[in-house]
Amino acid sequence: MTPVETSLVELFRRAPREPAWLAEARAHALARFRQRGLPGPKDEDWRFTSLAPLAPVVLERAGEPDLARADALLAAAPVADGPRLVFVDGRFVPERSSAGALPRGAIVSTLAAALREAPERVRPHLGRLARPDVHGFAAANAALLEDGGFVELPAGASLEAPLSLVFVSTGARPAAVHPRTLVVLGEGARGAIAELFLGGDGVYLVNAVTELVLGEGAELEHYRLQVDAPRAFHVSAVHAEQAARARLAAHAFSLGARLSRSEVRARLVGEEASVAANGLYMADGARVVDSFSWVEHAVPRCTTAENYKGVLDGKARGVFAGRIRVLEGAQKTVARQMNSNLLLSDDAIVDTKPQLEIFADDVKCGHGGTVGQLDEAALFYLRSRGLPETEARSLLIYAFAGEMVDLVRPAGLRAAARALVAARLPAGAKLLEAA
Repeated sequence: MTPVETSLVELFRRAPREPAWLAEARAHALARFRQRGLPGPKDEDWRFTSLAPLAPVVLERAGEPDLARADALLAAAPVADGPRLVFVDGRFVPERSSAGALPRGAIVSTLAAALREAPERVRPHLGRLARPDVHGFAAANAALLEDGGFVELPAGASLEAPLSLVFVSTGARPAAVHPRTLVVLGEGARGAIAELFLGGDGVYLVNAVTELVLGEGAELEHYRLQVDAPRAFHVSAVHAEQAARARLAAHAFSLGARLSRSEVRARLVGEEASVAANGLYMADGARVVDSFSWVEHAVPRCTTAENYKGVLDGKARGVFAGRIRVLEGAQKTVARQMNSNLLLSDDAIVDTKPQLEIFADDVKCGHGGTVGQLDEAALFYLRSRGLPETEARSLLIYAFAGEMVDLVRPAGLRAAARALVAARLPAGAKLLEAA
């Protein structure tokens, strides 16, 4: 085992008062991790993303939250207004959190609290979608999870404002945190949930897993905004299951970390279910950013629409791998997949691999990918109108990336996403002033 794998195993310990079924699940996940370890070059879904920079890192258990450092990070981050749960170095901080009005019968709490107070609400769903055999990171999360969000909306309930789950890593030590979030929506329930990951300068690992269970006719907007520190490692995965007519919009913004991977894995098990998976990834320097999607159509008349965009500069490397599987009998499927990339330097690299696996004959499916550079004619036009080159380039880059920002429906979250994207542009501040 590599040093990082050995250190993760050594972090394992059972909580003394947790339910027996959870302790058993942890032990099973640890056994799977020992057996498989972290993904390597022989894993097809990780073929373009090397974990070599992470391998020698020895990770520790996070200590007591450093609230002073966390406050500085929160003050600088454009967190949307509204109800929020804040976790610092893996631990819930109630004094930095705020509760909003909830519909009757709804539950919004930490996962740790739900396991203590209502384990029967958690047990049917926790670990059912995000199985330890997916890959080593999923197994590590299942073995080492401590806290995260738990949201349950009863039939017909609606969250009035988006709920934010904020995960802060202070970077005070080379720690590993494994947030776990579970969201269960009853029939016809609706809501919007945003997960924000941010951190201070330092080496650390965030290994996050989110499970989404959508009942018939439920609608969920899920947002991930990842702005971890430049030396951090980040792996997050959303696992979803959708019943008939359920609609999921999953948006991922991968903007930070030395090496990051964002996954969405959705299974459509009810007719007329639909998923829209959208992503924006931006990287410079020698950073690596990986976006992975896997959608399975198990029944007829379901829809998938995927749109991912990448902006890469310096010697950065971007990876997109998307797979849509249409199983036998899943007729009348409509699925499309698109990945577009903008390379700002000659040394930036992107590997794009959209894929379709179709075992039905009455479907409408397509995929595509593009790789290009800034339009020199457009750049010349803007400069001829008096814009300095830095501002002209920033404007063109934002025009490319801004489409993904505009897909964010809640105004507060859209403003936060716009600010985070603009902050990565040379003249981003001026763009925000002009907006």
